[in-house]
Amino acid sequence: MLYLALGTAACDTLKSEPKPGQPPPIGEEEPPPELRVTVRTEGPEFCREGQWTLSVTVEGGTPERVELLTNEQAPMTLEAPYRHVIDCATHAEGRVSFLARAVGEEQNFEAEEASVVVDRTAPTIVSRRPLLSHPSVSAPLAFVFSEPLLPGSIQASPTQLRDQDGFSVAHQAVLSEDGTVLELVPSSPLRPPVTLHAELLQRTLTDRAGNLLEPNLTVYTRTHSATYWPFSRVTEHEGPLNTYYPVSLALGGVFPRTMPVVGFANLYSPESDEPSVARWDGHTWQQLPPLRAATERTRPAQNLQVAAHGESIVATWLERDEETGFDHIHVVRYVGTDWERVGMPHAVESDSTQVKMTLGEFGRPVLAVERLIDFLETELRVIRWTGTEWLALGDALGENPERFSSSQHAAIVADSKVVVSWVERSVSGDTLNLHVRVFEDGSWSPVGEPLPITEGTLVERVELALRDYDRVVIAWSERHTNANVSTLRLTSAALDSWRAEWAPIDQVEVLSRVSTHDSLRLVVDRDNEPWLAWSEHTPASDTKSYYRKRRATGWEPKQIISGETLSGFLLDGNAFPWALSGGAVVRPQ
Repeated sequence: MLYLALGTAACDTLKSEPKPGQPPPIGEEEPPPELRVTVRTEGPEFCREGQWTLSVTVEGGTPERVELLTNEQAPMTLEAPYRHVIDCATHAEGRVSFLARAVGEEQNFEAEEASVVVDRTAPTIVSRRPLLSHPSVSAPLAFVFSEPLLPGSIQASPTQLRDQDGFSVAHQAVLSEDGTVLELVPSSPLRPPVTLHAELLQRTLTDRAGNLLEPNLTVYTRTHSATYWPFSRVTEHEGPLNTYYPVSLALGGVFPRTMPVVGFANLYSPESDEPSVARWDGHTWQQLPPLRAATERTRPAQNLQVAAHGESIVATWLERDEETGFDHIHVVRYVGTDWERVGMPHAVESDSTQVKMTLGEFGRPVLAVERLIDFLETELRVIRWTGTEWLALGDALGENPERFSSSQHAAIVADSKVVVSWVERSVSGDTLNLHVRVFEDGSWSPVGEPLPITEGTLVERVELALRDYDRVVIAWSERHTNANVSTLRLTSAALDSWRAEWAPIDQVEVLSRVSTHDSLRLVVDRDNEPWLAWSEHTPASDTKSYYRKRRATGWEPKQIISGETLSGFLLDGNAFPWALSGGAVVRPQ
């Protein structure tokens, strides 16, 4: 039986009372007596069957009538002995609130509100957690129910938790979020990488009204798994919609540059949906304004890239002219409230264009443009924004004058200087070489001798980075097509052309039966130490992403990032890594 505290409320202002023993002033009547209204309930707070009764008691006088308001609707009049009964087996489900009041000659006196929840619906599992990849170790596996559970219905071991080897993991089943979430909290801290499998064993759980758990739950609904990686998701879902996928990552903001900026594309419908850019402010994703005005969205925007320099954000993409069939390069800069164009769109006389963007001095964009000019023939050009116009840096880059030669796999990096690299077949056609050039004082100069590519291999990706003291670092991935072996290599050289000489080439990784595809990433930290990151894809469709750091004493062992493909890897000003992995911005946890 539930008793509610006495409550008295007056709808009109009460008149002052005379002092005890003092008669009322001549000509004034005695004020009407104050009534005390009490409600008492019989029955459970959450009711699925039987009767629930509300009784009203009035003290201090006789009211004109007693009214009961149900769910703030029009009042009904109660007759003595002022009782109201609900049949929980037939009454409409949901919360029902009651307000009893006694109506006097000049005043209304109200009791405290009473309520009951009528519930005959079985609770069920509506979702499971974590929902997204790369969960934090602080996010336990959990089952989310349609309504709060009754804590007393939970037995000693309602759940089972096992690791990837099938061994039991000690844990506690904990109700949270007002009883709607049952979490499986491990007794010891998790040490990634680890995969956990959860199962709800107890089928006799009830809600607060005593309704048993839905009996027809499938095994899929009653089980859940999650893999915890050394890198965890920085935020919840980054994209504006579930169909959007992050394709480019930058780090901006004031030092130490810990503001992720992500470019999104709709991979499911790239021709009909506008790509977008968002940045993380430390609490939530800020969706930036559309890259293009509504009137400019007549052509698909392809190959979106973003870069950041302090608070400045730059984005570039390609559009195809339907009449000529040629590509146009668009570049915009975010100026705090909207995007502004960086010059007019740059026309490329090609229907197959690859663009690599970097930011140079003053955060101005520099583009390496690789275009198909004829059958199996490509050329590489570099253009730089001067602040007022796009300026071509010299002529097309290439060492082989023969027709059907190709300058491919371009990489670019810049500060006050611009350094570019590409892969090209020798004049004899026997070998592939990796060429590096630096642009300063109005012309291109070679950096050391061409770097030979191992015979019988294909280059999958080339990366460039700058170190202090005018030194460039280059890394590339080779794949031997017959042996199915991938090799990661790295070297460096001074940018003073008169004495440039490549350091001995590091064979960083030799990976048997593994392909790295386009995943290789190279960064240099504040101590001028290079880091390599990449993904390994096996014939069994197993994917793992790793990174390695090279110190003065040599390469540290490789560290795992996650079990999904790497598409971005950066260091902030604190030399702390950030990555774009499997559609999520992740960092070490």
